[in-house]
Amino acid sequence: MFNFSNQEKITIILLLVLIIIGVGIVLNKSINREDNFIVNSASDITENNPAMQIEAPSVIIHIAGAVKNPGVYQLKPTDRIVDAVKIAGGATEEANLDLINLAALIKDGQKIIVPYKIYNDAGKEINTNRYNNEASVYSSSAASTSSKININTANATILQTLSGIGPVLSERIIEYRNQNGLFGVIDDIKDVSGIGEKKFEGIKDLICVQ
Repeated sequence: MFNFSNQEKITIILLLVLIIIGVGIVLNKSINREDNFIVNSASDITENNPAMQIEAPSVIIHIAGAVKNPGVYQLKPTDRIVDAVKIAGGATEEANLDLINLAALIKDGQKIIVPYKIYNDAGKEINTNRYNNEASVYSSSAASTSSKININTANATILQTLSGIGPVLSERIIEYRNQNGLFGVIDDIKDVSGIGEKKFEGIKDLICVQ
């Protein structure tokens, strides 16, 4: 047995402590290098393989009205109505973009109707606030009262944004108004030749007479 003095015992203990600390530091550095290698490798694999990158699901919208190429389009969930207008070829010269909130975020299944300018009988544009900020934005559910199309004042172009109403029927509606006066209730539109019960059911939640 070795006979160590107290001073020698203290020195040996300090050396052991230093050795343990040194080994711990070395092991810690080694583990960190391995972790960094794993993280960097995973990052490189993702960047070099686009198929492995995680993408947010796209949304499908329907845009109609005063745009050059109305239809159904696929966009990103972070896109806004202004992006929907752009992808549809941009607004036409007859579009009234002041009546729609271009900064609003789009939603999956949303129908966006870009409103047309409205003119009086003298051909002068009518400034109207009958639309709210979400005026021409419809979801798959029924439109709100503030965004309904007034069949007593809408021109042919606006009437054609309604489902099933083409150039012929829109002209018939206007002709009926000119010959018989304004519609008293929305059901009166069924008196227009070509608009039966089935077609009326498809547009009744989108029209008003006031």
